[in-house]
Amino acid sequence: MEKERKSPVILDFDPGMDDAVCFLMMLGSGKYDILGLCPVSGNKPLDVTEPNALRLVELVGRTDIPVLRGAKKGIFKETRTSGNVHGAGGFGRHVDLPDPVTPVDGRYAWDFMYEQALRYPGELEILAVGPLTNLAIAFLKYPDLHKYLKRIVIMGGAFSEGNWTDTAEFNIWADPDGAKIVFNAGVPMAMMGLEICRQAIITKEDLARLDAGGRISKVAADLMRDRVNRPWRQTDPEDEDPSAPVGGILCDAVSAAYMICPECIETEYVGVDVETRGILTEGKTVAIRPFTETIPYEPNTHAGVSIDREKFVDLMIRTVANLD
Repeated sequence: MEKERKSPVILDFDPGMDDAVCFLMMLGSGKYDILGLCPVSGNKPLDVTEPNALRLVELVGRTDIPVLRGAKKGIFKETRTSGNVHGAGGFGRHVDLPDPVTPVDGRYAWDFMYEQALRYPGELEILAVGPLTNLAIAFLKYPDLHKYLKRIVIMGGAFSEGNWTDTAEFNIWADPDGAKIVFNAGVPMAMMGLEICRQAIITKEDLARLDAGGRISKVAADLMRDRVNRPWRQTDPEDEDPSAPVGGILCDAVSAAYMICPECIETEYVGVDVETRGILTEGKTVAIRPFTETIPYEPNTHAGVSIDREKFVDLMIRTVANLD
């Protein structure tokens, strides 16, 4: 029986604790041929995210996956990072991987994306879970790129409240101009924003299942340990549903879950655009729905609205365990 061919994908990210888990899930799923990793400045500056990407391929023994050169700053913005949210080195307090010995590939991320799109026309997907600068540069440099891509799946955006400003999610806020270019590039899109990521809670019980696994599972557990042990609350404490799970969230892992197991996630097909100049709303992702009367309804993005939390957690644990 002929072995099923893996789908080609490029991971564009800013590792980052949840970026690392996202990579482990994609690799462990066995569904995707990861052609390359494209680090970008985001959670940490590029001089941190780039070696972190190299650390990840060395961790799993896949130094055949090239790590490309990415963007140090946004299209028009100076470098914006998330400070110490991901710890001093990007992987939190409990993961300290050795300095990498594998060199960075000499090619730039945007050139590599175009090269691979031509190699796999209509097949290549890009999973982008950091600021969208690398992709935006690719579309600016190669105006015909949109013809060759199958789909872009991102983690980013928020239709309600943000997590970096009152209105903006970090990945979009870090380079709103780049995000606007990507959403308007004419490529099929899927967006896993904060609304769905905040449903994908990982509990202490889930963490214990990872701790009971092998070497890579234990690394994954350490990557998320602080977030689980310092739980994020979706509502004010007085409004908290006592039956709701308590734990941490790993946003980028949700986008990996959508690619691996789309039936775990329900989406809404909407038009999405990005505010780039608002004094109060810079980086805001705006959903344009059919009931909007003053703007033509042109859906361009499948936005996640709900997730089966138990299936998500089982998928995460299973795919990571495949690498143990």
